[in-house]
Amino acid sequence: MRQLRLMLSHRKPTRACLADIEDYFQQPPPQFLDLELAVCWVLACLLQNDSYPSGLLQRLQHDHPQLRLSETVLHQAVDFLERQEMLDCYTKRCPSRGRPRRMLHLHQDARDQAERLMKPWTRWLHEHAPITT
Repeated sequence: MRQLRLMLSHRKPTRACLADIEDYFQQPPPQFLDLELAVCWVLACLLQNDSYPSGLLQRLQHDHPQLRLSETVLHQAVDFLERQEMLDCYTKRCPSRGRPRRMLHLHQDARDQAERLMKPWTRWLHEHAPITT
């Protein structure tokens, strides 16, 4: 334990000068979504159209490059929505793939619930958008 404390107390600062800290705010490290935010992301996507799980990850990287979502949390979000009986799953064959994709579909009667989460989700996205100059 003493050795661990010594190691932590001798940590080198990750920033060498104030300009480095300014750079941090210009290009912050990616932020990982937790379960609640991942559920909102999945719902936002499925309100627009059906998708497959890895497509949701790709879309997040494209639409919000500062955000990340682990496969584990994504699967937890999908499982949560399935337990809430908000999703249907079906398979779809794609010519470029050997095996069919597991597609996610938002139930029509779950759309109102999903829409109610879009205002706080959009507000959160706006509040956590990267700073642009």
